Amino acid sequence: MSHSPPEPSASSLPTMSTQSLPLRNQATGSCSDEQSNNDATQNTEAAIDPTNLQHLGEKLKILPVPSVNDDLETTAKKMKALARVVSDGNSLALFTGLQVASQHLSDPESIAVSQMTPDERVQYEAWQRSRKNGPMKNPGDQDSEETSSRGEKVPGVGFDWVKNVAPVPNGAQSLKKFTERAAAMDIIWNHQGATPENAAWLTFNQPAILPLIKAVCRVRTAERHRKNNREPSLRGLTDMEAAEVETVRKIVSLAERNRTRELEKIRKLTRSITESVAVIKARVKALEDKRNS
Repeated sequence: MSHSPPEPSASSLPTMSTQSLPLRNQATGSCSDEQSNNDATQNTEAAIDPTNLQHLGEKLKILPVPSVNDDLETTAKKMKALARVVSDGNSLALFTGLQVASQHLSDPESIAVSQMTPDERVQYEAWQRSRKNGPMKNPGDQDSEETSSRGEKVPGVGFDWVKNVAPVPNGAQSLKKFTERAAAMDIIWNHQGATPENAAWLTFNQPAILPLIKAVCRVRTAERHRKNNREPSLRGLTDMEAAEVETVRKIVSLAERNRTRELEKIRKLTRSITESVAVIKARVKALEDKRNS
């Protein structure tokens, strides 16, 4: 009987980011179409909270999945345990520690952050920390700033969405760029309805905030890139739903592969036994024929 690989411990359970601010355009890292502004910050279904996942990992035993070297008995034993998880209404992806989910649960935000300029990254990380204290201010404190726990200045300015407008430079690309920035502004200010003209005004009158605007655009694009590049059957699913589908597919594929291989071995061994029996029985027949002659 073959030896299966050691079971992963609960403490090694992977984590997924709770930030559903968007996945990555590998070429440019910019934002394209206007999505729901809350996609980037409030879609808690799209990812699992690492803290919750850690607590879950402390309570459950991570089950092993079939491996290519498992024999029929080992495969059957593993599949029985996994089938019990499904019968109990639990997540196969979580109970297997996300071992075979190729999402891979690479966090789109982390990918986007790795592509940011130093200024973008500093402002983005400071903004993320400051968000715990509430959204950025709206009209009233135009010149205020918020200071993060690490001392960076996080633009905390309010924004007059009616007065703060400027013409968008001519050209399709300009319109696209400022539309993207407007969507990022909605996220940052927890607002709805920012226009390209608002983004144009900010670009020319408050350039100090531009690194944050561009950073949010990168993250939105990263999320959109991931969603658009999923295989068609996984589009529209949350990260955990997609992980569940991939987990089921891979487990079934491995089990069927092992079953087919082991059954072929059984057929070959059975054929060999049959042939050997025929040879051995021939000896008896030869002796009987000699006796009767």
